[in-house]
Amino acid sequence: MNTGQSLFSIGALLLLSLTVLRVNNNILLTDAVLYDSKFGIMANSIATSLIEKATTKFYDENTSTGPVSDPSGLTTSLGTESGESSPDNFNDFDDFNNYADRDTFFSNLFFDYRCEVCYVSPSSLDIPSAKNTWHKKLTVYVTWNQSGKQTSTASDTIKQSVVYSYWSF
Repeated sequence: MNTGQSLFSIGALLLLSLTVLRVNNNILLTDAVLYDSKFGIMANSIATSLIEKATTKFYDENTSTGPVSDPSGLTTSLGTESGESSPDNFNDFDDFNNYADRDTFFSNLFFDYRCEVCYVSPSSLDIPSAKNTWHKKLTVYVTWNQSGKQTSTASDTIKQSVVYSYWSF
């Protein structure tokens, strides 16, 4: 084998090595995107479940006993009352304010979530209202990590919101 053939063989092996590395890199990147998408869907499911559970509750502690005709008759402190520690025993929508917990899947995949509830006005749903209104907004934030390390390549937090309104007829 002469020098030209040896150089040609080395070049072919180098090109093959680079191609194999590129294919492996693409496979690993595809796996990361796949897992990130899967965890994002699970996080969305958790947020949706919390929102659905919250909207089955009374609008306010004071509306559980009868109708309220003026927003000033609604509670001003948003959050749990005594004896309420989990969504299963919450009795009204604003009990979800400052609620935080963690769900564990597969013994090493953690979903941390927290909720915020505030009064809002229909003209400005992104800004909390300083006074009681007929509308409360619940925002749920869900992040995930695996064994204490962020699994998401983008390190995103899922954020879902819903506005819950009180209607009395």
